[in-house]
Amino acid sequence: MKRVLLIIIFISTMGIAHAQEQGDLRLQLGADYRLRINEVGANAGLEYLFADNFAIAPNFSYYFPDFGRIMNLNVDLRYYLTQGVSQVYILGGYNNYWENFQPGLPGQSRTRPGGNFGAGAFFDVGETLGFITEFKWQSQNTRLPVLRLGVILTIGGQY
Repeated sequence: MKRVLLIIIFISTMGIAHAQEQGDLRLQLGADYRLRINEVGANAGLEYLFADNFAIAPNFSYYFPDFGRIMNLNVDLRYYLTQGVSQVYILGGYNNYWENFQPGLPGQSRTRPGGNFGAGAFFDVGETLGFITEFKWQSQNTRLPVLRLGVILTIGGQY
């Protein structure tokens, strides 16, 4: 009985999975992990597929250091190499990094603009739900590698 149920779920998932299409809009919520300095952050963003295999993805990360505030704004251009249930992409873009280790005091914050590049994958698990993994380097500071895991919800576009 368990096997039959598992097979039915697997076939159903394969049947409703769809490829990306121009005009799709996706909401992303997840977590960032900065590998060299072991900081965890929360991430939220959007992705808009404006042309075949191309998407623009602005997102915002808020990190939780031991003291102070750290925030990061990214605007990435993604190029999808594959389509279907597993969609692999490469990315490049702009980011702006803000840090303040003494909130409330003037002159204590720093802003660092930079670029980023990396790769990721979107795993489609249903008509409107998916998961994302992403690994990228950010050029400012000490060229920090960042690992991102998240949940994707397709909120608009063509179905």
